[in-house]
Amino acid sequence: MSITIIIIALGIISLFESGISLPTSLVLLIFAIFFTVCTVFFQHRGAEYPWSLVGGAAGSLVITFVISSIIGGLVFITSGGLSSIPINTLLYSMSVCMIVSMISLNLASYKLQYI
Repeated sequence: MSITIIIIALGIISLFESGISLPTSLVLLIFAIFFTVCTVFFQHRGAEYPWSLVGGAAGSLVITFVISSIIGGLVFITSGGLSSIPINTLLYSMSVCMIVSMISLNLASYKLQYI
């Protein structure tokens, strides 16, 4: 999970340096698919009509951003952008991401006990 977080961070760096690495039509397709999935998810959870659409839009926006960042991070790594980052920075970021992922996994497992 920490490697995924680092790839997302590298994707955000790539997004600011060279723009989005996916075609706009593919990003819109990803958004549309997850908009439908998230809206149906919120409707089955009991959300009312306009709020299920808002929740679906928010959820699909986050998922689309994460997918775009992961692909951008992988493109950043394969294009040699990783060599511009010092090894100490990578080690610090890996340490922080490991701590964050452990905390988030423990929090998620605690919250999922009561669902």
